[in-house]
Amino acid sequence: MRSFSYTAPRTVDQAVEALVDGGPGSKVIAGGTNLYDLMKLRIESPQSVVDISRIPELHRIRTTGSEISFGAGARMADVADHPVIRRDYQALSESLWRAASQQLRNMATVGGNLLQRTRCSYFRGGRRIPL
Repeated sequence: MRSFSYTAPRTVDQAVEALVDGGPGSKVIAGGTNLYDLMKLRIESPQSVVDISRIPELHRIRTTGSEISFGAGARMADVADHPVIRRDYQALSESLWRAASQQLRNMATVGGNLLQRTRCSYFRGGRRIPL
């Protein structure tokens, strides 16, 4: 793995500033379960990594009447286990429980899971495929 700068902002504004300062190719992590793997395999080699896991508003899970919302930084296990989501949105809860192993669900974020890169073996083991 190549060296990189690491920043852990505490607000959204600080995160945006860190991404701008990091320049093109900066990467965001929260749980880090996908990016760190890709960095170890030298598929990704960002010069700057911005860790958004310490920004409270990105972890919030809200349920109001028939509406639910959760931040991109909410962990999969936390959303799946939320009492209102378990009761009223059983398909969402179950899909999150089945989406990954227990270890990954407890670290991986909903936003990271939606945006993760391909995990197929030909992608990881062969020539870089442009996305």
